[in-house]
Amino acid sequence: MKDKILLVDDEPKVLAAIKRQLRKEFQFETALSGEEALKIIDEKGPFAVVVSDYHMPGMNGIDFLCRVKSVDPDTVRMMLTGSADMSTAIQAVNEGSIFQFHPKPCPAETLGKAIKSGIDKYRATTNSQSEMKKVKMSLEQASRIQQTLLPKSDPDIEGYDIAGKSIWCDETSGDYYDFIHPEDWKQEKIGIVVADVIGHGISAALLMTTVRASLRERILSAGNGPAIVNHVNNSLVKDIEELNLFVTMFYSEIDLNQRCFRWVHAGHEPALVYDAAKDSFETLGGDGVPLGVMGDWEYEEAQIGIEPGQIILIGTDGIKEAYNAHGEYFGNDRLMTVVREHAARPAKDLLKEVFDALNRFRHPAERKDDETLVVIKVN
Repeated sequence: MKDKILLVDDEPKVLAAIKRQLRKEFQFETALSGEEALKIIDEKGPFAVVVSDYHMPGMNGIDFLCRVKSVDPDTVRMMLTGSADMSTAIQAVNEGSIFQFHPKPCPAETLGKAIKSGIDKYRATTNSQSEMKKVKMSLEQASRIQQTLLPKSDPDIEGYDIAGKSIWCDETSGDYYDFIHPEDWKQEKIGIVVADVIGHGISAALLMTTVRASLRERILSAGNGPAIVNHVNNSLVKDIEELNLFVTMFYSEIDLNQRCFRWVHAGHEPALVYDAAKDSFETLGGDGVPLGVMGDWEYEEAQIGIEPGQIILIGTDGIKEAYNAHGEYFGNDRLMTVVREHAARPAKDLLKEVFDALNRFRHPAERKDDETLVVIKVN
């Protein structure tokens, strides 16, 4: 199917001559004024190329082509006129974004080449936009799929108030958090996992989906935290050893019978424990390397007892490394201030206060990394 061309000129003879000379090459529609042409565009558009005269009754060619630009920015606009003075040409280019400007009389061969060039430009633009739409649709679908892999709700465990949230800087994320409920592995403990792939975007999202699947599969088998993390690491090393990627992870468990908190640190941001009674913070870290780096690494488990009033925060580095327009980082000190001020609030409210503080601090700078945080309050 030929691309449609619209010719606009108040002289019927000019239109007839152009159609006669170029009818074998192009599919033409014609109009005798800008007003008539706009109606044709509305009814029969879009057009690949619009060629317009300048001097026409009612609406001149520049005003008309400006209207065309607003109606369909992709249409290639050209001017063919006897008013070939420099000021008209400059106005046409500056105001109407004219692709080419040709004075009358214009040889049919010259005009034909110009129209073909305009069609090529139109096709390149629309093809590029079509590909971009496909990419956008794929990203949106990937985002929806990844969203379904996040916890559907926060855990409802007697004696604990737990909430998690992840905000992405792109359609997809390299951050990940998950809750493994007691019924998932038929044990009196709940698992809390927070992980972060180096970088973000589609590649990070794909890798994070792989990590989640490997972790979930391994949890169905017997074993403690180090055994689980070792398995995920060994699987990952085999898959990504040539990709120069890695994943940091903070794997943790709350033992509901022994009232203790165990964790395995794999190169991740240390967790924070706030003791409201002492008004003190403690960091929970370790020496474990990120996942996907060393297949023979043996991860170790650490443990602390937990008491009522304590708050445990497990996040990704996107929180403390968020920066404002002055290049200042949010940092742990600001995070700890928010926790102190709102320690009495429910976990979900405390999460909201942290992210609200981040947004106020960062404004008007944009989010540059994914931000994830899990809050565990011991009641």
